[in-house]
Amino acid sequence: MPDFDLPEAKLAGEKHVELWLTENGYTNIVKEELRLNEMMLLAKGNIEHILVRVITCIHPNRPYKLSEFEADVVTRRAVKLQVTAYAAYVVIDTNNDLFEDIIWDRLQ
Repeated sequence: MPDFDLPEAKLAGEKHVELWLTENGYTNIVKEELRLNEMMLLAKGNIEHILVRVITCIHPNRPYKLSEFEADVVTRRAVKLQVTAYAAYVVIDTNNDLFEDIIWDRLQ
């Protein structure tokens, strides 16, 4: 089973993104269901409100890039919610610690 399908890895990645959002002034961070077993984070910021699809993997693997279809699904949901869509690519180690900086991708 690929690392990014492990529930513990997904939760760890989401927690790292939540922490980053909080540290950078975002508030009211809530989970938003995209599809079955696929969650996103909705957060309010001073500059913009955002919807974040978190993709997590365990080092030495690399997170997969969202396909055009997946990015479109997230972007459409963001438009419906009147927020900006992002993907956050997270790499963790086997202890669920952040291995490298989160990579952010604004979806269009």
